[in-house]
Amino acid sequence: MARMIGIDLGGHTVKVAVFEVNLGRQQLVDIHLRAVEQDGENPPTRQGRIDALAAVLDELGAGSWRDAVAAYPSDRASLRLVRLPFSDREQVERTLPFEVENQVPFDLDDMVLVPRIVETGEDGSRVLVALATRDRVAGFLEPLAELGADPKALVVDADLLSEYADEGVQAVVDIGHTRTVVALCRDGRLVTARALSSGGRALTAALAERAGLSWGEAEGRKHVASVADPGEAETVEVEPSWSDETGPAVDEWLSAEPTAPLPHHPEDGAILREAIEPLLVELRATLIALEDILGTGVDEVLITGGTAHLRGLRGLLASTLGVPVRHADLGEDVDDRDEPGRFAIARALGSRALRGRALDLRTGDFAFRGDLATLGNLLKYGAVAVAVFLVVGLGMFTWRSIQLHRAIDETEQQIREAVLARFPDVPPDKLSSPSMALAIMQERTTEVTSRVDRLGSLLSEEPPMLDLVRRLSEAMPPPSQARIDVRELSVGPTGITIKAETDGYEAATRIESALQAAKGFEGARKGDEKKSRNGVRFNITIPRGEDDAGEEG
Repeated sequence: MARMIGIDLGGHTVKVAVFEVNLGRQQLVDIHLRAVEQDGENPPTRQGRIDALAAVLDELGAGSWRDAVAAYPSDRASLRLVRLPFSDREQVERTLPFEVENQVPFDLDDMVLVPRIVETGEDGSRVLVALATRDRVAGFLEPLAELGADPKALVVDADLLSEYADEGVQAVVDIGHTRTVVALCRDGRLVTARALSSGGRALTAALAERAGLSWGEAEGRKHVASVADPGEAETVEVEPSWSDETGPAVDEWLSAEPTAPLPHHPEDGAILREAIEPLLVELRATLIALEDILGTGVDEVLITGGTAHLRGLRGLLASTLGVPVRHADLGEDVDDRDEPGRFAIARALGSRALRGRALDLRTGDFAFRGDLATLGNLLKYGAVAVAVFLVVGLGMFTWRSIQLHRAIDETEQQIREAVLARFPDVPPDKLSSPSMALAIMQERTTEVTSRVDRLGSLLSEEPPMLDLVRRLSEAMPPPSQARIDVRELSVGPTGITIKAETDGYEAATRIESALQAAKGFEGARKGDEKKSRNGVRFNITIPRGEDDAGEEG
């Protein structure tokens, strides 16, 4: 079973989620994290994040994973919602660059542009466009490739946050260390987003300055303090929630009091409430602006990110924004961790990147090409290094040749084992080469084909049950209109029951309507609709007439 890693270069910690991938499905195995070196004077640098990532990859070990995917920060991109007077996909793709160029002060030749149609109707369509400068995308990818973690997908992090939205209009707010991302979603799909340049670091800096603390002490006391109103704030002692991380800021506090609980300081809450006020004002204004764009109000706010676990913040947000606020549900494999919200982006990378519908900046010249990308980077050097490249190329060729020979040997062994498993009566000495194995398989296949032909002559037409399955498949809407994953199909004398999963309630209705429009399935009815992590689960029952039941019984 192949393993894939998801990389989130956070400002406070770098997170690397490890997934097991099998047949297009992924399962979270573990999450590794490393604190980014920083202090009160200097914010986290890109090189500091790369150094932290290098340490995590060393910890994982070479060869422990096959593919990588990564999150691209929304504050390094621009997301725009463009309205077009038509909804045909080909026409949208032809017209969109000209429409975007009229709205942005950039030369599109210097930009990476990724579009996605989010809404269609009689009056046209709305298209969400992600834009990032080519220099920034290249600068993000190059150090990852140098570490051997060239990501096959580079997904805008705001799109990853939509993984935690489900129904209605929801704003998923990820409050990180140096920035806050607001992802506005409708029925689980990202509609538009904004990135705010403030986060938990500003709170730590304010606490360190006002209370006269070192950076490590301020980090520790921030996790104990509450931003709730003084009458509602709790006074409890807790252990540092980041005790599993490493880095200078954390080590400074842990070395001072390695086992003692952090004391509660009531004055810290007032400092933090004052420090977070600008972010709350900006967040409220952002939500109002996004509501105006969407033309409807926000039903609920979901919060993620490390700072989202600041005590009293959920209630403060609810009273400031005037809408219900709750922590996003990251699933059982993450919720049992300390401060699970900080893993939201890394966790979403597994499922979102595999679905192929994410805002992926690896397009055009930046499309993932595996080993060819490495070769392309080598060729950009001048003629002075030609001799060096020849040596490197010869070494790579030799290494690849050895790898291919090993792969051929393994494949031949698998062929022999497969033939012996299927035909145990074949002597092993007759499988000395793949051609011999192929000849035996062809001989046995010919025998089986002859038997099938003789059996087929006994049937004058297609078996009734196969005919029923074929007609059901033909009655379903095309995948472009509605995805359907059939979990169970039951055929009885009085009716047919289908248990399935799709993207949403609207898609389930399309499937029901398509079946009702097909001959023989007019009585199809859906029911038992339930939300699931990947969409909606529902049942469809189709009554059967006596003639149908008699033919296929």
